[in-house]
This record gives sequence, structure tokens and C-alpha cells, in this order.
Amino acid sequence: MKPVFLMLMIAVIAATFVSCEKDFLSGDAQKNLFTTPTTAELDNVFNGWKNKNIIPADYQLLQEADVIPGTFKLKIVSFRVNGIKEYGALIIPNNTANTVPVQMYVGGFGLNITTNSVNVALDTQAPGSSTIIAIPALRGQSLELTINGKVYTTPISEGEHCDAFDGATDDVLAFLNLVQQTEAIADVNRTGVRGGSRGGTVAMLAGIRDTRVKLVIAVVSPTDMLALTAENQNDDTYRCQFLSAYKNGQRTLEETRNKIIASSPLYFAQYLPLTQLHLGSKDANVPVSQGYALQEKLAGLSNASKFQLYTYDKTHFDIATNNPDLTERIKQFFAQL
Repeated sequence: MKPVFLMLMIAVIAATFVSCEKDFLSGDAQKNLFTTPTTAELDNVFNGWKNKNIIPADYQLLQEADVIPGTFKLKIVSFRVNGIKEYGALIIPNNTANTVPVQMYVGGFGLNITTNSVNVALDTQAPGSSTIIAIPALRGQSLELTINGKVYTTPISEGEHCDAFDGATDDVLAFLNLVQQTEAIADVNRTGVRGGSRGGTVAMLAGIRDTRVKLVIAVVSPTDMLALTAENQNDDTYRCQFLSAYKNGQRTLEETRNKIIASSPLYFAQYLPLTQLHLGSKDANVPVSQGYALQEKLAGLSNASKFQLYTYDKTHFDIATNNPDLTERIKQFFAQL
């Protein structure tokens, strides 16, 4: 089989609304909710991850197509995890007797956007490595997958759309478990996860939680949701993801802090695999300080060699536009799988 190089674009979806209204939370609530996590809280989150049941069940193959006859096939699949029905897409190389690595792509988040659009261009002539491409439709989202110009879609996955970080990481790891169960050629111990915006944060969290993930690429992605939520409490997105349930009495302060901490790779940086983070110096949604904080944390842990931080004179939404340096850095980084 000829080597394959993948060109892939994931829409970076985000929404931030600056507001001058009165703070959503009281002063006491802010003080208690956004204080620095304790060691006990971090241990509680980490142990909670270990005890999660993310074993997929009720696997169904919904659609299969030869996207490049004799070279690549597409599978649209469904499964259940913790009772939630979810969907995903797999692009699988044909005619290989060897195991191949897995590249997983995680989409961004938009408050009122439930379709994650992904554009994949498969090139069988360019240099690269054969790989399984895995794209989950995270809870509350569907996929609109364009492969070499042809569009494929999935239904919307069940589950809470605004459980966009910790819950979405469950979805990613459950989908990786499904790949391990169903695809004999998949070497899941050579998995790389890439995402934009929210998707990159989830990619980091997946790498922290699962040693099968050996490489992480994050583009314009937060590392400290505790700090960002404190700064953006009047933003409808942060309210939906973390704060409204607390203010409405549906979630306790402890549960809310747990959810935000569990959505923040910064506090678990010691468990990150090789990671590459790309940020825009003009990004109003994810300031470059988020990357510098992670870089400083890893340097303090003597793990600086595991982390690559790149910044560009770009915004949250145009970082991948006319940016050959980003494209080449990602290509070379994934080639290590």
C-alpha cells in the first residue's frame, strides 16, 4: 500500500460575548469557586477519572463506503457509553497486513452549534504513514464530514452538549476503546489526538487520562478553565458549561469546582504525553498566557522537553489560514507515531 498523507481541517468553534452587566455570581461565590485547587481536590478528580466506566456497548455499523476504492474505506458507527448513544466516523486503510496508529480529531464548541464540520483530503501519493483516522461526534453534536469533496453525516449524539470538556473526554476515550474493540489493525498504543479550541483542551485531557495517547496537538486551546471561567462568568458559554447549574442549585460548589478543575489540563500537566500547543497572539478567546502558564508548570516539573509551544500573529479564528508553519509543524509532530 502506498504511503498516505492526511490534510485535515477542523472548524474552530467558539463563542465569547463580552458583557458589562452585573456579575453573574456573588462576591462570596466567586471567592469560593475560583480559588486555587488543593491537593485533595486534584487527587479527587484524578481518582474519579480512574473509576469512570467508559466501556462502549451496542456497537452498530451504520454506513460503510469506499472513499478511495482499494485504499481507504469509511465507517459511520454508533455505540452507547453510560446509556448515552453516540456516533463517530472511522477512515480505515485497506490492504494492510500491519497494524497502524490512530489519529483522532476532536472538534470545537459553539453554544448553539450542534454540527461539527470536518474536511478531510486524502492523498495517496504524498509521503506519510498509513493511519486510522477517528472522528467522534461528541455529546450534543453531529458530524458533517467532507472527504475529498463528498459529504457524509451522522445523527446528533445524545448527552448534554454543554458537558463540553470532562464529559467530552469520556466520549473520546470511549471511542478509542471502540476502535480497539472493533478494528484489528489499530495499534491504539500509538494514538495521537488533535483538536482546535475546546477540542484541543479535550485532546490534552485525553492524553492525561490515557497512556495509549502518545501525542497531543492543540490549536488555540485553553489550559486553565478555572481562570477563564473566573474571567468570563457573564459569558453565556461559560454559564452553560459550568455556572448555571451551580447558581440554580442543581450542582453544589464542590461539584462545580470538580467539573471546572477536571476541564483544566494545567493542573495535571505532569501526566501529559508529548504535546504541541499553537496559540494566536491576537486571540481574544484564549490568551497566550494560557500557554505560558502550562509551559512554566512543565518547566517546574522538569518536563519541558515534552512540550512545544508556538505562537503566531493570528486570532482564534484565522490561525490555520495561510499558516504553512503551523501545517508543517503538525505534520512533522504526528509523523512520530
